[in-house]
Amino acid sequence: MKTARNVGIAIFVAFLSVMGLSVLVVGGASGTANAQTCKGGLQPVGDGQSGPGPGRDPVKFDGSTQPPDGQVIVPLDPQGSQTHATWNQEQVRNADTITNVARTRGLAPRAAVIAVATAMQESSLNNLDHGDLDSVGLFQQRPSQGWGTVAQITDPVYAAGKFYDGLVKVSGWQTMPLTQAAQAVQRSGLPDAYAKWEQDAGALVAKTWGLHAVTSVSTGCDSDGKADPAAQFTTKNPRTATQAIAAARKAEGSTGWYRRCDNFVAQSYGWGSSGSDSANVHWNRLVTAGLAHPGDNNPPAGALLFYDTGESAGHVALYIGDDMVASNDILGAGTIGIVHRKELTDGAWRLRYRGWAEPSFPDAGGTSTI
Repeated sequence: MKTARNVGIAIFVAFLSVMGLSVLVVGGASGTANAQTCKGGLQPVGDGQSGPGPGRDPVKFDGSTQPPDGQVIVPLDPQGSQTHATWNQEQVRNADTITNVARTRGLAPRAAVIAVATAMQESSLNNLDHGDLDSVGLFQQRPSQGWGTVAQITDPVYAAGKFYDGLVKVSGWQTMPLTQAAQAVQRSGLPDAYAKWEQDAGALVAKTWGLHAVTSVSTGCDSDGKADPAAQFTTKNPRTATQAIAAARKAEGSTGWYRRCDNFVAQSYGWGSSGSDSANVHWNRLVTAGLAHPGDNNPPAGALLFYDTGESAGHVALYIGDDMVASNDILGAGTIGIVHRKELTDGAWRLRYRGWAEPSFPDAGGTSTI
């Protein structure tokens, strides 16, 4: 481990996710124990060491009620500005492993967020065979400091386990700021460096934890009342955000869009097809690309807002500003409507908000018809 950072810890067991762990079943409609990104501070999910706690109320989507089975809350409370990066397959695999070690130990998702963010800072999620002094591995742990042998520390499962060994000994880790919990284990010379990775870590943890894992809950989450932030999108599309919003407004009332949410937002931006099979697939691709902002309830106009529907496809709408969205199906099957975004989360559908992402459409093609 680096002298500046000192302790590190662990990596993990990604392959276990294919052994029936891909969707964790959580019972009950509660909500009192689930942390909400859009409110200050964190609430503990259960006791932090007995799984993810209860899910929220059932989602009501497209005329059917989806049970809360599989609902998982991944608590986030980002402190300060966030850094977003593109993660390659190996890095995502390492985050998967760290997450699955937490799951197999019965820890809450918050533990995985802290661990993944720590590894992002220490090694950029790379299982390094070198580092400052004798530091190695995902968490840059040091054999000379008692973390294990080089062979052990460079085993992601072992390293993640050692990190969690240290984390669960930290009193109040479930609710303290991420960087404080990480620092209590790592004892870094840069104690505040972990904070900037919370959103990216949360997005990767939710992606691994299960299909219906989200980083915020639908009810009680409002914007902070500030004006929409200025859009600073890095992605390129046939249309600008302003042009996409104008196209969406022009399409209001048009029909023929039943379950074509991802196609609608792509067409608003000038594409004929989105390049993704569903909104959930699209979201996960933007998570990996570092373009997602999970749980962030203050998107800029032109952003894509993603939701968990309790089904495999998910939902996406175009944020047009001033808390309004353009969405298909919400005012009738196949019809484009412009509604307050609380209509999606608190109205008839009661969807669970994933977060917003830049308007990027990997593999999109064709020309819009709107």
